[in-house]
Amino acid sequence: MNKYINIFIDKEYPNFLDKYMTTNTLTRLKHITQFCGCDYTKLYSPLFKYTRFDHSLVVAHMTWHFTHDKKETIVALLHDIGTPCFAHCIDYVFGDYINQESLEKSLIEIINKDKQIQKYLKEDNISIEDLNNYTNFHVLESKSPKLCTDRLDGVIHTCYIWLHTHSIKEIKEVYNNITVLKNEESNFEIGFNDIKIAEKFVTMVYNYAKEFQGNTDKYVMKYISELVKISVKRKLITLEDLYMKKEEELCSIFNENFSSWKKFKEARNLIRSNKEPKDKFYISFETKRRNTIPLVKTINGNKRINEVSEDAKNKYDEINQYKDSTYAYIEEISRI
Repeated sequence: MNKYINIFIDKEYPNFLDKYMTTNTLTRLKHITQFCGCDYTKLYSPLFKYTRFDHSLVVAHMTWHFTHDKKETIVALLHDIGTPCFAHCIDYVFGDYINQESLEKSLIEIINKDKQIQKYLKEDNISIEDLNNYTNFHVLESKSPKLCTDRLDGVIHTCYIWLHTHSIKEIKEVYNNITVLKNEESNFEIGFNDIKIAEKFVTMVYNYAKEFQGNTDKYVMKYISELVKISVKRKLITLEDLYMKKEEELCSIFNENFSSWKKFKEARNLIRSNKEPKDKFYISFETKRRNTIPLVKTINGNKRINEVSEDAKNKYDEINQYKDSTYAYIEEISRI
């Protein structure tokens, strides 16, 4: 993991981040996996455990690299502190498959409960209110399909850690070509200096976007969301436990109370079908489409890569048209 994280750490290290990383709010994220529960089944084989803490750290260092703005970098470090255990799986609990923003707590709500972070923000002359307006932090957060540091890490760590489609060398090549540009709205946005390198990043986006539209990811998230929903109904856990307990603790509860959990953990094969399966726990629904269309510098100004590259345009057309099988299930799991 250090090889991955070290790609993004500048020689001019932002020491002001270190004190925040020891707070209870940040250390809690070390027990929330970035891949929304996909680490807990053999349907995937991540290279190593990558947590919301790791993601937050990387995004903060990326943001510092591109902005050298102290406030935006601190916001980057804190941007996911409202994430519950299993992250977007919990949106599925409430049927929010498309927007995936049902249960994440606000940054201010979390900080108001952490005196240590409040103290550090005061030392850094940053108000809590300053942190909650993401529209001021375009490098960190921009609406899809714009490229921002949060989305950049999402794409490249998915391809490296999760899908194994790209190497450290390829990630470095892409990352080192990124700069800060002005977009169509005259806002700052990270993008590429070179069309050929931007096309390589589009290949990463292609793998990333298709995976999140695919049935394996959807099955894992739906299965875990159903476990959470039933566990709350049976009073095995509460919704607040999603912010108080570690994922490992919740997994122990699942293991003790659901016979299907062991089958889910050992599962290696997801069966796809266009015919509704009988006597199986299966999935069949649409979910949030994730996509990123970066800017690239050209002799005619900054353009979206799909405007200047036929190869990129074709890949985005494929992403938009992609659809997995109508149904998917694990043979061994008939019910939760």
